Amino acid sequence: MTMVATDDPYSLGTFLGTVEPLTDALRRQDAVTALGGLNRALAQAAEQEVTRVVHGFLGLDMIDLVAGGWRTHAGLAAAARNTCAAPGSEEVVALLDHRVRSVHHPTVKVSVDGVPVGTLAVDIEVVFELNGIVAVVREGRLVAVRAGFCTAEATLAVERIRVASRQRQFDLPGGVRWRRGVVLRHCAPTPPG
Repeated sequence: MTMVATDDPYSLGTFLGTVEPLTDALRRQDAVTALGGLNRALAQAAEQEVTRVVHGFLGLDMIDLVAGGWRTHAGLAAAARNTCAAPGSEEVVALLDHRVRSVHHPTVKVSVDGVPVGTLAVDIEVVFELNGIVAVVREGRLVAVRAGFCTAEATLAVERIRVASRQRQFDLPGGVRWRRGVVLRHCAPTPPG
């Protein structure tokens, strides 16, 4: 079995592939026209601000997003608790097929000369469909996934207009190992001696 070691972040922006063309997509889709009454210069400024806000969210790590759902998974939470209580121990957890969903709704408030013109709603949704996952937990951390596959789908919309979307399947037949692990639970420090 080949296991890939990683701690490299895999950002939502990399997954969507939208970091550069976002302003163009906003302009092409007329996503800022919901504010109405803006001249072209103000509309462009609003597009740039929406782009700046969205870029902050595009930096989210995909592993952190799925781990956020896994922190509440009963089997992984129990394994994290058990391995914190018994330093040096390891638990292997076979997860049932499941879904992890991460949703974000930032807004951008636009003002002209201090007068509010409107608010643009941004919707970001990432859904992970996970099948046949075998997870390894050590010292409260997810340290490896030994098998399974994941289908990830991400959607970015501004004012309910989809500006980017992507779906991709990741097969994990050889597994993935994280050097530092993904924190599921913080363990109390082990007393010396």
